[in-house]
Amino acid sequence: MGSPEHAVEIIRDKKWTVRVTAYGNTLTFPFEAESYARSYADGQAFRLGVEVAERKKCA
Repeated sequence: MGSPEHAVEIIRDKKWTVRVTAYGNTLTFPFEAESYARSYADGQAFRLGVEVAERKKCA
């Protein structure tokens, strides 16, 4: 079971972004391709024991 302070979000805007929050730090990783973003997000979620949350940014 994941820790409440850990999170992985995949954000769709003009590009794909993965936001990883772990151990009190949040890092953002941009991706051109959806497949790479999803693969990275899935790996980080597995590592942290959390589910990937999907977000869609609106203008």
